[in-house]
Amino acid sequence: MTERAPYRPFLLLLWILLLLAGCEKQTIIHGEISPLREITSDQLQNIDSVVLGAGQLYVSDIQSVKVFDLQTGTIISIGEAGTGDGQFTNEVIGLAINSHDELYAVDQDRPRILVFDRVGTFLREFGVQGRLPGQFMTPQGIVIDDFDLVYISDKSRNDVQVFSRGGEFLYGIGQGGSQQTGLNEPESMAIRDNRLYVADEENRRVQMYTLRGEHLGSLPHSGVFGLEGKLGASLDDIPHDTNVEHAFRRQLSGDLEGLAFDDRGLLYVLDEDDGRILVFQAEVLIGVLSSTEPILSGDGMAFDPELNHLYVVDQGNTRVQVFDVESIHRLLKLAPSHR
Repeated sequence: MTERAPYRPFLLLLWILLLLAGCEKQTIIHGEISPLREITSDQLQNIDSVVLGAGQLYVSDIQSVKVFDLQTGTIISIGEAGTGDGQFTNEVIGLAINSHDELYAVDQDRPRILVFDRVGTFLREFGVQGRLPGQFMTPQGIVIDDFDLVYISDKSRNDVQVFSRGGEFLYGIGQGGSQQTGLNEPESMAIRDNRLYVADEENRRVQMYTLRGEHLGSLPHSGVFGLEGKLGASLDDIPHDTNVEHAFRRQLSGDLEGLAFDDRGLLYVLDEDDGRILVFQAEVLIGVLSSTEPILSGDGMAFDPELNHLYVVDQGNTRVQVFDVESIHRLLKLAPSHR
């Protein structure tokens, strides 16, 4: 019987080259955007995430949440140091607001989730430390869907857990690993069209699930690939669904932090290492944006309720940069919106 195994690597390479020759190259726009303004204060210490609601900007900080009134510029503080009701042990991480204007804040070191009303009155909390369903190890990101279900990512459990508005555990999503469906230090999340998008930081990709936890794939579908083993490759044009999946894992180059969608359904992903904003359209990377005021150790990111402005945590410079969304669309050469 003839041994064919030595020819398989050559045949795989030939197949890839033929595939590349038939693919249309995707243009990715690289450009700079100028912030409209920056928001900062000597009251800020080590900011992490942002969320907006009713003319107010909520910024997570050390042992508190700072609330900026965007019209008057006044600042109030929610929470204080401690382990009691309405108190934070150390750094506040993720923030989210539900349809009842309740503010959810992740107290990572405790670990637990604290809930306040919009003016800072403590309402309730949930969560204890552990690896059982409904417990936390290192809770990180938080997002709330249209039914006020609460999704919490956990960097140590390497999963996402879903809770009711009141904190009752419902079900889990994902599991640890570097394989196609695995999570490794999941962080920020976003929801769009009944899909959950999770920044899979150490795997350097964005994982996609249904809201009930069915894995749908990961981003980027194309771009920078890591070849399993010691080799590496930049195979920009391999399409999404091919049998080359077993050999290549798609990945981005930096640590992924904030995720957010604009009114056109563009997904914005913040690269912490390089301070860049990656923009995906229909799950294809179309833009890599940098600020004219460099973002140092970028972290959380959110749009205002009207989706006119993008707020980006510039953690290393202890400020929030604010960008005009229409200016970003023009830079990306998108047709004007008719909102």
